[in-house]
Amino acid sequence: RMLRLFRILRLVKLVKSVRPLFILVTSIVSAFQGVVWVLVLTVITLYGMAIITTSLIGKKMAFPAENDISDEIISPFRSVPESMFTLFRVMSSAASEQEANAIDSVLEALPTLKFAFVFFMISSSWTLLSILTAVVSENMLSSTSEQQLAMKAQSEEEDRALHILKLSELFASIDHDGSGFIA
Repeated sequence: RMLRLFRILRLVKLVKSVRPLFILVTSIVSAFQGVVWVLVLTVITLYGMAIITTSLIGKKMAFPAENDISDEIISPFRSVPESMFTLFRVMSSAASEQEANAIDSVLEALPTLKFAFVFFMISSSWTLLSILTAVVSENMLSSTSEQQLAMKAQSEEEDRALHILKLSELFASIDHDGSGFIA
């Protein structure tokens, strides 16, 4: 069974044999380092915003004392990990109905937080995703140009070897006495 799984390695051979596909795969691999740093920046942003939302919403610090907010509404912001996950889902537009209702209830109770959520959406969804796209695109373009330069250099070297071979054949046909000089 395990040996049969190695049949998947034929795909590697296929990728190497199709030049544009090989260039694309190597470009994606080279872009991975930049993607990791964008992910680190995303986690840092989510962590910072999660600390703020946990303090303000989860611990009810932003709400006036007379405003009684139910625990069900603030449950997505009860702890920093839960706040990070909720904010990630909001950032990726994958928030559940319950999370969306909870956020709407919080924003209804405290309208000044709308500005914070607008700032979060701009800094996370638009900016970070744009940076991610730019990093991947730039790395893919630079990797593709490097591959094309390498292919051009290889082609020029092959052309040079072909010219040397043709000139050697021509010289050998002109050098009748084999002295290495043309008479």
